[in-house]
Amino acid sequence: MRSFKLLDRLLGRKPEIEKSYAAMLRGEHVTFEPGMVVIEAPLYPEAERIAASIRDFPEDWGWARKGYDLVHVPSGFKLWVANEDYGIAEVHPNNGATFFSKPEQSIIWPAVEGWLARHKVGFTDLPVKPRITPLEGRFYCKLSEHQWRGVGRTAGEAYCSWLAAVSMKARAQLPKGEVLTV
Repeated sequence: MRSFKLLDRLLGRKPEIEKSYAAMLRGEHVTFEPGMVVIEAPLYPEAERIAASIRDFPEDWGWARKGYDLVHVPSGFKLWVANEDYGIAEVHPNNGATFFSKPEQSIIWPAVEGWLARHKVGFTDLPVKPRITPLEGRFYCKLSEHQWRGVGRTAGEAYCSWLAAVSMKARAQLPKGEVLTV
């Protein structure tokens, strides 16, 4: 037995299958053995990987600029997703963008829509200015759209109390152990 045949046997290689695969890659006609399955490679592998990542690991994605760019937190890859009509693009560190082709966008956009549905863009700016009213030595802060009312000894305390009730961002910035009257 020749040494190459011995190596092929030890490594589990089948030269006839490898030859037919090489011929297929060259565009030649090939006859496969019965039972062999040919798997088609995706036409847009990068778009498939991005969409699969957004669908399968949504917790790895977050906002780089809320409402505009998604960022893949582990890698830093940014994706422009402001709206479907404008298109989906890869955002570069210098804020340039490379747009995906229309077929690639049609693969990525359904996954992005699913992510956006789970992570709705909500309160992005400062709240509307509430009304602060003094009454019996205390200040009350209220806005007609919100059911919460802030109470404090000063107008500033009342506003901070109200803002913490209506804004998650304000609650996160509070010092530990601070008690609010709402």
